[in-house]
Amino acid sequence: MRTTILILACATLVLIGCRKRSAPVAAAPAPAESSATPATTAPAPQSGGPAPALVTTQASNDAAYIQEMTQTLNDFLADYIREKKRIPKDINEMVSLKIITSIPVLPGGKKWVINQQTGKISAQ
Repeated sequence: MRTTILILACATLVLIGCRKRSAPVAAAPAPAESSATPATTAPAPQSGGPAPALVTTQASNDAAYIQEMTQTLNDFLADYIREKKRIPKDINEMVSLKIITSIPVLPGGKKWVINQQTGKISAQ
């Protein structure tokens, strides 16, 4: 599992580095696998008074992870469509043809779906 995420993260970095973008893209953290409660972090208070708490919830980490994986998978899907001149039936076809090494696990029981009209992949 960690190897798959590492490979996808490296592929994402390569794709991001090779593409021209108008704004820089920040890498999203992978979701924690066994966290039942939201993660919270608070900056240290400064001498001028208490600092507002910075709260990062697991849901926002999951959303960032899903967004990053969606972009990466859509990049691979676009390459597949350019090469094969067709949209794959599902994400398993991309794995069986070794376009991607494995299917990224989604939090919350969601699964990856390829829209046959738009040629885009999304988490549903």
